[in-house]
Amino acid sequence: LMSVANNVEMARVTGVPIAYLLKRGQQVKVVSQLLRKAKEHGLLLPTQRPGQGDEYVGGTVIEPQRGFYNEPITTLDFSSLYPSLMVAHNLCYTTLLKPEDISASGGIGSLSAKYNLGPDDYIRTPTGAYFVKKHIRKGLLPSVLEQLLEARMKAKREMATETDQFKRRVLDGRQLALKVSANSVYGFTGAQVGKLPCLEISSSVSGFGREMIETAKRLLEEKFTIGNGYKSDAKVIYGDTDSVMCKFGVSTVEEAIKLGREGAEYISGKFLNPIKLEFEKVYFPYLLINKKRYAGLYFTKPDKYDK
Repeated sequence: LMSVANNVEMARVTGVPIAYLLKRGQQVKVVSQLLRKAKEHGLLLPTQRPGQGDEYVGGTVIEPQRGFYNEPITTLDFSSLYPSLMVAHNLCYTTLLKPEDISASGGIGSLSAKYNLGPDDYIRTPTGAYFVKKHIRKGLLPSVLEQLLEARMKAKREMATETDQFKRRVLDGRQLALKVSANSVYGFTGAQVGKLPCLEISSSVSGFGREMIETAKRLLEEKFTIGNGYKSDAKVIYGDTDSVMCKFGVSTVEEAIKLGREGAEYISGKFLNPIKLEFEKVYFPYLLINKKRYAGLYFTKPDKYDK
């Protein structure tokens, strides 16, 4: 029954027939949403033959400090990192300053003069691509993602106050459908054999993602020090794609949760909206074996472990 409810919610969100969800992949859902948004702006999507694209580097993995930790380890997680990055930096097909145009014009400076763009009207991504900012032209992909992220937050808020178990499950299905739909947009732009691949977008997103993880590590280790009045110097012992695991040097889960929330709020204030770092959980004790291989009891509340 819940499978039916979840598929109905996904079909409603993405605007495709339920049969497509069972027979086809993720790309048709993104195309459907793009078509709806393009129609609102009087635009048409191009048709092109799928081909083999270039490779791009994936997310950052901070080298794990392997070992057994008989102390609380706090996990902080970027909420919907890749969709949030696309919204924050206005990354879209419609905002990209194409490399061939830049080359033909003799560089970004000449192209800026041609379109009357100042230095504050565009950004250069970590991978060297250029996109205009939203005050010049708001992208279709960020518009689609904003709606998906806002709708997901609304569903989660309603789920938190809903007492009827069936309605809670329907709302949970809705927020999961919205999450999957938002996350699939990044994969859509990076699909090497896809409908509308765009290496400049996908590589820029993963480039910004690497910066976020590295910046979060630096800020945590700079702020939480003995010199700043904390019990111990914080140490990030592992990080992977959209999360970091930090040893604050405290002895109780309650202290680790408190510092995790403080760190998440502090770091979130350093980034563009809607990029947000959130406290996720505390592991205690914790065994870190290798990349993507770790175990421990995890807590979201100080009094009892979740599992």
